[in-house]
Amino acid sequence: MKFCVGLKSRWCIWLVAMILVSVSGCAAKRTIAPVAGPLNGIAPEEADARAEIVRKDPRAYLHKVAEKCRALEQYTLTFTRQERRGFFRRLHDPEAIACKFRREPFSVYMKWLDPDIKYGESTYVAGEQENKVRFVPRHGLFGLPPRVTRVGVQTPVIWGEARYPITDFGLARMMERTFDSIERAGDDWTISYEGLSKLSDDSDRVMHYLRLEFPPSLYQAPIQELFVDVETDLPACTRVLYRSGALEAAYVWSDVDPTARLTDDDFLLDAERQQRHQETQATTVSDGP
Repeated sequence: MKFCVGLKSRWCIWLVAMILVSVSGCAAKRTIAPVAGPLNGIAPEEADARAEIVRKDPRAYLHKVAEKCRALEQYTLTFTRQERRGFFRRLHDPEAIACKFRREPFSVYMKWLDPDIKYGESTYVAGEQENKVRFVPRHGLFGLPPRVTRVGVQTPVIWGEARYPITDFGLARMMERTFDSIERAGDDWTISYEGLSKLSDDSDRVMHYLRLEFPPSLYQAPIQELFVDVETDLPACTRVLYRSGALEAAYVWSDVDPTARLTDDDFLLDAERQQRHQETQATTVSDGP
C-alpha cells in the first residue's frame, strides 16, 4: 500500500477497510424529507400569525435566525446527518448522533446512536492534542478492541467520511455557510417562504420552510431548503438539493438544550474518561493509610 506511506499503519489499514465497506453498500433506504401539515403542535391562528411575519420579509427573518444561533455559547442536541459522500458519491442513510457543543474553547463531542453505524464516538477541542480529532470506531479491526485514533480535522473530509470538517459544526456555522453562499451569489439568488411544515407525519414540531436558490454556475447542488422551529427560531433542518430534486445532503437538529453546562470532561471519549477514572482510583489507593 504505497499510498499509506507516512501514515500510521493501524489507522491506514482501518481506514481502507472502512472505505471498502462504505462503497460496497447499496443506496440509502430512506431520506430526510419534511412534510406539509396537518400541524398539531400549534393553534391554527397562532401558526398563521407567525407565518405571516416571516412571509413579509424572509430575508430579515434569515438574519434573525443567524443572531439566535450566534447567541448560543454551548448546548447539547441530537444531530442527524445524511450526506452524499465517498469516492462514488453514494447517498448514505441518516445517522443519529448525540452531540455536545461549546464555543470557547471551540469543542465538539459526537457519539453515534445507531448500532449498525461503523462510527463510535469522536471529539475535538481547539488547541488540544495537536489540534487533532480523536475518534474510536464502533468495532476494532479484525475483531480487536477499538482504539483511540488521532487525525487532522480535514482527514475525514479528504477520505469521504464527512462533508465538512468538525470545525464547521454547529448551528451558527451552518448559518454562516448560508450567508457565505449569499455573498458569493451577489444579487443572483432568491429566497421564498413556502409556509409551515413538520419533520415527519408523526412529528408535532412545526417549522417555517424557507427555500433559497443559488446560481447553478456556482453550485452543483444550488438549492437549500431551511426549516426553522417556530417556537425557538433556531434551525431544525436543512437540505441541499440538485436542480433535479435529488438530495445532496440533509441535517436535522433536535432536542437542542442551551441550558447545558459543559465542562472539559464532557469532551473526553468514553475510553479516556474511564482511563482518567482508573488513574484517579489508583492515586487514591496509593495515597491511602
